[in-house]
Parts: sequence; C-alpha cells; structure tokens
Amino acid sequence: MARARKLFPIYGSALANNMLASLVHDRIVSDFVASYVADYDRRGIQGGPARERELAETIGREIVLAFIVEIRAALPRFFGKQKLAKLKPDEKNAIEAFLRELEAALARAQNWDAGDRRLFRRDLALYSEFQERQEAKGKVRKPRTARDDEPPFVARVALLLDPSMLEQARHAARKFHGGIGQLSRKLLRRTLG
Repeated sequence: MARARKLFPIYGSALANNMLASLVHDRIVSDFVASYVADYDRRGIQGGPARERELAETIGREIVLAFIVEIRAALPRFFGKQKLAKLKPDEKNAIEAFLRELEAALARAQNWDAGDRRLFRRDLALYSEFQERQEAKGKVRKPRTARDDEPPFVARVALLLDPSMLEQARHAARKFHGGIGQLSRKLLRRTLG
C-alpha cells in the first residue's frame, strides 16, 4: 500500500506546466500526425504550417482533457486507495483543490477568457461522464470494440485528423489514446515525486 502524502494545490500548477511543456517539447501531436500520414499514406491532410498549428491546438486540447480524466482517476492512489469513494473527506477536498488549481493554471497559461473556460469545463464534463459510466459498468481499461464504449477522445481526434477517412482515423486515435493515458500517469508521477 502506498504511503499517504500531502497533496498541495500548488502541485496542480506544476502538473499543468509539465503537461503543456510535454505537448510542445515532446511534439506529441506532430509525431502522432506524422505517424498517421506515414501509416496510411495521407500526405494530403498535412496542408502546411497553418494546418499543423490548427491540429496542434485542437488535438492538443483534446489531449489535455484526456490527461485530466486520467489524472483524476489516478489521484486516489496517491493516498493509497484505488477509488475516490474510498477516500476520507479531507483527501477528497485535497484532490478537488489540486484539480481546481490544475485547471486554473491551464487557463492562465493558455490565456483563456470566460468563454474558453466554460467550453473547457463543458468538454471536461463530457469526458468525465464517459469515464464514470465506464467505471460503473466495470469496463475501464478493457479493449473497446463498440463506439458506445469509445472515449470521446477517439471520435473527436479522428474527426479533427482525417474526416474523409474516419474509420482509419478512429483506429489511429484509439491507439493514440492508450499512449496518452500512459503519459498522463508518467507526468503525474514526475510532478508528485
């Protein structure tokens, strides 16, 4: 069992910085797009620097949403528990403060206005509701075959990436999503030590 430690809200800011730095420095989106183009011979979707920036921003936003959902699910382990429901009230409060600071740091770094924050929260609620439904069904981390069991990330990234070849884009996005989950847990461990 993990030893319980203090979870300070300031760690949320540090994690936000690590997440955004990873998107830029590790070239997550550009590497994903380049891999997709090479795997499916879809050079036509690249479209030059403006399209690359658009994909980096829009897919990058979806990655951040997926990161937060994965991180929220992993945080109870920080207190030596598997599920949020098993935490004490002060531990739940620490997680909520951490997540509020994470979102606030992302908003500051991205210069979001009130409308941007509202849209982000709406999309985060969509991602979170899906995760909660999957946990309630007991299907978290099982291979997904039906679209109803696919996270919103898959459909949204596929549509952004290559709407004219949606099935192969969905396949690539599904695989990419698994890597995003692993990266989010790695960033969380690096941030919290």
